[in-house]
Amino acid sequence: MVRPLHIRGAHIWDGSKTVQRDLYTNGDRISAVPVADAQVIDLDGYTIFPGLINAHDHLELNHYPRSKFRERYDNAHQWGEDMNARLNDEPYKSLRAYPLWDKLFIGGLKNLLCGATTVAHHNPPHKELWRKDFPVRVLKQYGWSHSLHFSTDEEVVRSYRSTPKDWPWFIHLAEGTDDVAAGEYQRLKALGCIGVNTVIIHGVGLDSVDVVKAQVDAVGTYNTGHGSQIPVVWCPTTNIFLLDKTGHARMGWNTGIFLGSDSRLTADGDLLDELKFASEYYGKGQLTFTGYEIALSMVTTPNLRWHHVLKNAVAPLRAVEYADFVIINDIENPSKKLCNSRRADLALVVKGGVPQIGDPELMARFTGTRTVDATLDGKPKAIHIELAKRIHANSLKEAGLEVDVVPKRKLFQFI
Repeated sequence: MVRPLHIRGAHIWDGSKTVQRDLYTNGDRISAVPVADAQVIDLDGYTIFPGLINAHDHLELNHYPRSKFRERYDNAHQWGEDMNARLNDEPYKSLRAYPLWDKLFIGGLKNLLCGATTVAHHNPPHKELWRKDFPVRVLKQYGWSHSLHFSTDEEVVRSYRSTPKDWPWFIHLAEGTDDVAAGEYQRLKALGCIGVNTVIIHGVGLDSVDVVKAQVDAVGTYNTGHGSQIPVVWCPTTNIFLLDKTGHARMGWNTGIFLGSDSRLTADGDLLDELKFASEYYGKGQLTFTGYEIALSMVTTPNLRWHHVLKNAVAPLRAVEYADFVIINDIENPSKKLCNSRRADLALVVKGGVPQIGDPELMARFTGTRTVDATLDGKPKAIHIELAKRIHANSLKEAGLEVDVVPKRKLFQFI
């Protein structure tokens, strides 16, 4: 049973600024009021953000090395063909042979370590993703098709039509700079697969005309507060790596853009890398909001259509949402600090009201939580003992993470 928490003194991020107020949890949820027998934790000097939302990952592919076989691709379909041709070469052949659970677990662990507590997985809905001991929450109610290149038109249409309209339906689309990518939005529309639940992954090849058409096509679907727009999930470091191009500035940051980390096969690393890129990208423009606020909005505010299936913490942290949050040691400019953080810089990551990994001094404030010493990218950490056990049991190891041996419970002999 998860002990309730009463966190005092912390600054809470509300979507644009921070407010110093108390935060309460009841089990694995945020509570609006104090709960009896709650453990009081003083976090003066710290800022609490909602657990980050990674809108696109291939969770079973994060143990692979970053790979490409040309300097630049005109279309990610070309990269996919190059990759498929090498699956029986090393190191890919050996890496494919690991158990599915171990591969998925590493993908989940990658996200947890960087504060991404909720993930949208773009691949088959493996039942292992919803085990209680999986490191993060994974969107369960979704539909997907890989792309217009690696799926047939019949497969794409079947997938779209079989997905309930109140579930998001994901597809890689316009992931390129050539004419093929530029024509994919209209191809998908001609198949009848642009609708109330369509979510476009990448969209680099969308031109300004398609953007306008997408706004018209999306009328009555997702309202950002600035008009309607079919959501696009942006994975900028993957785009730069494969295509030497990215960007949705012409689309406007307020038109339903969400950040995804993709997998380590193509991305810089994790969601924090994407967050840093996005904050710098939008920080160059003359906008009302800072690049930090814009970038954070992409990883903390799922659109209305996703919210009822995610049921995750949304800025501001509020009652009945999951008690998933990220804590950083900064109150002067916390948005900037988080957008420039690496995973080892996070002071604490909490999932379901339970601290998972954090700075040893901070973890020690949660009395009764058994921890194991660890090192993350050279920085001392303390990690929840149950998570440590799962890490040791996994045949794949997370680069940069070293976890001490889990101590065995002492057996008492009564005479």
